[in-house]
Amino acid sequence: MEFCASVSSFRLSHPCYKTQRELWPGRLLQEEGMSWLRRLIMPTVKFDPSTVSKSVKADLRRNIESLDGLEKKDVARIYDAALRSVSAGRDLNQLSMELMNIDGMTKGRAAEIARSLNSKATAIIDRERQTSLGITHAKWMYANAPCMRNPSHPSAAEAQQDSAHHLANGKRYELSKGLFVDGKWTWPGVEEGCKCVSRSVLPGIEE
Repeated sequence: MEFCASVSSFRLSHPCYKTQRELWPGRLLQEEGMSWLRRLIMPTVKFDPSTVSKSVKADLRRNIESLDGLEKKDVARIYDAALRSVSAGRDLNQLSMELMNIDGMTKGRAAEIARSLNSKATAIIDRERQTSLGITHAKWMYANAPCMRNPSHPSAAEAQQDSAHHLANGKRYELSKGLFVDGKWTWPGVEEGCKCVSRSVLPGIEE
């Protein structure tokens, strides 16, 4: 302990000794700045399962019941798996694996259904959270990813939807009403294949 203390004292008092901050001030400031920036733009947020409200659950069941090729006997099992997936904060892999147990289900189709169900649930969760915070408006944000179920072989309708969603980027809308896009009132992430998200318009700041 005495040896360590003496070495420390020597470093602090010796005229030739310089700290890293003295030797590379610009580098350290840059690293500290980047560390702060990373914490700011990429915060660690734990998903709150309590945000999965009754309306989210009801919408989730409706979306599952409307899936093509899904038999009634599979609805309850897929609903339970989808609810666990959403409550876990978009656990797409777990839901995809459960969907793969359905006869005739392909891996690609299972992944698309898992993404679609979670996106629609997330859209409602975000909207309800924004409303609870007193936020009344949001902006439509195109995710720079094709709003199509199968971008490799899009249908004419999917190409039209993607173009319309791209044009909607940055447009402001009422949370309770949605935005009129591609001939209908809707919200980001609700339509099949849509990967768009919303950005809250803060009252008094972005009026």
